[in-house]
Amino acid sequence: MKDLLKEILKSIKTDISTLIRLKSQPSLFILHSLFFILTLLPLSVSAQQVEWNVDALGFFDNSEGDHTLRPTQTLAGMNVSPEVGLSWNNRQHAIMGGANLITRWGSDEDALKAKALVYYQYQSPHFHFLIGNFMRDKLLSDYPEYLLADTIRYYRPVVQGMAWQYLADNGHFEAFLDWTSAISKKHREQFMAGISTKFHFQHFLIGAEGYYYHYARRQNSPIDEHIHDYLIAHPFIGLHYDQWAFLDQLEIRGGLLASLDRERNMEHGKYTPIGFLGELQASRKNLQLKETVYAGANMQHFGSSHLGQYYWGDTYTQAPFYSRTDLQYRFINNSFVNVYAGVIVNATRYGINHHQVITLRLNLGSKNFKPIMLK
Repeated sequence: MKDLLKEILKSIKTDISTLIRLKSQPSLFILHSLFFILTLLPLSVSAQQVEWNVDALGFFDNSEGDHTLRPTQTLAGMNVSPEVGLSWNNRQHAIMGGANLITRWGSDEDALKAKALVYYQYQSPHFHFLIGNFMRDKLLSDYPEYLLADTIRYYRPVVQGMAWQYLADNGHFEAFLDWTSAISKKHREQFMAGISTKFHFQHFLIGAEGYYYHYARRQNSPIDEHIHDYLIAHPFIGLHYDQWAFLDQLEIRGGLLASLDRERNMEHGKYTPIGFLGELQASRKNLQLKETVYAGANMQHFGSSHLGQYYWGDTYTQAPFYSRTDLQYRFINNSFVNVYAGVIVNATRYGINHHQVITLRLNLGSKNFKPIMLK
C-alpha cells in the first residue's frame, strides 16, 4: 500500500509539472487537465462508466434591412464541444471535462477560441444539479431572444457557475448563476442570476422567466465608473394544445415585460419600464412558426452599445412596438441531428430587418447519456 501511494503521488507531481509547462498552449493544457482530473476520481465508487459527448453547432445568420437598433451583419461559424468523463450509481452522478471550441468564418482575430468545460452533474427523476463550466444548452429553458440575443447564443455558449432544476410531469422550475467576468484592473466583476418556470394544467399554462445582471466596477476604478444593475422579468399565462385543427402543436401566451435599469450614484439613473409581450407558436410536421409582439416602454434605456455588457437581450425591445416573426423548416429532426433553414423578420417603426438562417445541430454521446439537450 505504501509503495502504491508513493507511485500515485509521483504521478500527480509529474502531471502538475506538465500542466504548468503547457499553460501557454491552451488546447494541450485543456486536454491534459481533463486527463489529470480523471486520474483523481475516486476508484472505489460502484458501477463507474466512461461517458462521452460531442455537441456541434454550425450556423449561418445573415441580416439585412433597417439597422437603427441593431447592425446588419452576417454571423457564421462553427461551435464544437467534445466532453469525456465518468458517471457512477446508474449515471446519477457524473463528472465531465472537455472544451468548447468556436470559430468565426472569415475572422483573422480570435479565429479559434477555446474555453474549458469542467463540471459535476447530478440527475434524479425530479432534480438536476450542475456546477462548473457547462454548455448553456444544459439549461431547461430556451430563454427567448428578448432575454438572450442570438449573438449571445452563438458566441457565449458556456455557463460558468451552477444550475438547479426541478422537473415534474406538468412542468419545471430552474434557477441558475452565470459568473461572466471576474474582477480585475481591466475587467469589471459581472454575473447573471436567472430563473425560468412553466407549468401546465390541462391546456392552461402559467410561468415566468427573467434574470438579474450585475455589472460592477473594476479594481481601483475611477470615481466616475458606476455599478449597473439590470433586472428583467416576464410573468405569463397562456394556452397549450398538442393537437388543434390541422396543427400538431399550438401555444399562445402573454404577460408583462418589466425591468429595473439602474446606474448607481447617478442623478436620474433609475428606470422602471413596463410593457406587454405576447407569443404564438404553431407547428405542422416540419414547419414551425413563432410570432413575438412587444408594446411598451424602452427596455434598454442606455442604448444598443451596451449589448453584451449589462444588456443581453434583443435590442429591438427599445422600440415602443416590435414584431418578430420566425418561420423555419426542419429538413432533419431526430435525437442526433437537427438541420433547419428559416427566415426571421423584425419590424419596428423604424423599418424592417430580416434574417436568412441555416443551422445544423449534432449531438453524439454515450448510450442513455445525453448531457446536451437539443431544443
